[in-house]
Amino acid sequence: MHAFLTHMRAKPGQRDEVIRLTTIMLEQTQGEDGIPVYVFSTAQDSPDDFYFYDIYESEEARKAHESTDRFRETMPALMQVADFVSVTVLDPYGPMKITPPGS
Repeated sequence: MHAFLTHMRAKPGQRDEVIRLTTIMLEQTQGEDGIPVYVFSTAQDSPDDFYFYDIYESEEARKAHESTDRFRETMPALMQVADFVSVTVLDPYGPMKITPPGS
């Protein structure tokens, strides 16, 4: 299992574009296998700061996600409107509880 916590900061005046681009990725990922968690959030006290938490069941699932046309189109556009602050690689352990919102 592979997991990442990514912190990005929208460039000045680009918050809405970051949301538009990341929403495209969220919608794309709904149809992909091997990604049980893919969550994007903003910081309540700093709305230009974005945090992405994603878990992949395998390295193959991550590579498949990153090889989609949508990912390859969206990431360069996202890098034009936001700065990557940090990417932390995580090692999940123990049982996972995943309950979709509204369940």
